[in-house]
Amino acid sequence: MKKFRFRLETLLKFRKMREEEAQIKLAEANIKLRKEQDILKDLRKKQADIFLLLNQKQTNSPTIETLKTYSYYIDKIKSDITAQQEEVAKAAAYRQECLVVMEDAMKQRKLVDNLRTKRLEQYNDELLHEEQKILDELGTQAYMRDRESV
Repeated sequence: MKKFRFRLETLLKFRKMREEEAQIKLAEANIKLRKEQDILKDLRKKQADIFLLLNQKQTNSPTIETLKTYSYYIDKIKSDITAQQEEVAKAAAYRQECLVVMEDAMKQRKLVDNLRTKRLEQYNDELLHEEQKILDELGTQAYMRDRESV
């Protein structure tokens, strides 16, 4: 009997490659999301630090100019935090898209992989059946020879 050959092997390789690409994009999206979240965390820490510093300055009766400077800086940090929150949301949305693409690629690959497994099992069953036929034929021939010699 012929060696097992899966006709859709090229498709299976293509789908595996697509799945790997999707996994790479998801990993990159995870890294990007973590990076954006770290930037947001740093901005929030800066905001907390500036509020502490402002509280310390207020005990020493600061000038109007100093208070204005702190106010402008606090407003700037707040706008930076808002912008960074949007970047985090974009990164999270992109990560989610990548996750959906990867899940779809996995499903597509598993579909062809399961088909390959079924075809291999079918091939092995046919091979076993052929071997059994040959063994039965050999047994019949041996039996006939033994009967003729008696």
